[in-house]
Amino acid sequence: MEKIVITASDGYQLSALYAAPSTKSVGTIVISSATGVRKEFYLHFAFFLVGQGYTVLLYDYRGIGGSAPDDLRKMDAYMHEWGTKDMNAVLNYLVEGKGLTDIIWLGHSVGAQLIGFLEKPHHIRKVISINSALGYWRYFPFPMNWLIWGLWYFIGPLMVKLYGYGVMTKIGWGENLPRNMMKEWRSWCLNKTYFRASLKQALQADQFSQFTTPITSVYMSDDFIANDKTVPLMLTFFPNAPQRIRKLAVREFTQEKVGHTGVFRKKFRHNLWPVLIEEIKK
Repeated sequence: MEKIVITASDGYQLSALYAAPSTKSVGTIVISSATGVRKEFYLHFAFFLVGQGYTVLLYDYRGIGGSAPDDLRKMDAYMHEWGTKDMNAVLNYLVEGKGLTDIIWLGHSVGAQLIGFLEKPHHIRKVISINSALGYWRYFPFPMNWLIWGLWYFIGPLMVKLYGYGVMTKIGWGENLPRNMMKEWRSWCLNKTYFRASLKQALQADQFSQFTTPITSVYMSDDFIANDKTVPLMLTFFPNAPQRIRKLAVREFTQEKVGHTGVFRKKFRHNLWPVLIEEIKK
């Protein structure tokens, strides 16, 4: 993997990794991370894709992993900027910097939710959405719904008050998040329409309606976040995009728990990764 730096439109520098196969590439795939997940989490899967002949790009959103400042307390970034700025910077790098197009966008959770902000979606052939779902807490099964309620009404606000940012590593929920990201994410997850209200108020709602790239939404049967209600609801944000949903019955492939992030772990390379490759190649 080649370490690269991608500069967003506002000058913010994003840490990224880029790899191409030794033979002729059969396509280009962007792996767009879930909230608070470092790009390195997807490395094994990325190498697997390169072995299948694909050129792959991984990157960290601003505030995450290699794209985080030394002191998160001084960072004013918002989560929607991952879509409005960072995703566009990545796509522009591939199109303008590498001369690549007909790209496959593999988005994990928020990595597929914010694709409506892409300004040049015509360069994307299709989207593979992994466990991407509307994050309203009441739509999660018991008891997880009340645990998430506790996060947003007590733990999250307390974190920001005490530390000046979201100390998510202390509760095992990925990377730490700047305060504005925590606040914005909280506002989304406490609203049954998720970030639709934010779109209407300030973020050019029509962009999502104009997104017409095909989306294949894949989710795990044991993921409490991406479930039979929240996955279809997330897709309603893209009314003009051709859509297909595939629910993977985890027990048909493995006796281990997969959940929201597990599908990218190396131990599933022989049972679940072939399913993802199948969707990529369709």
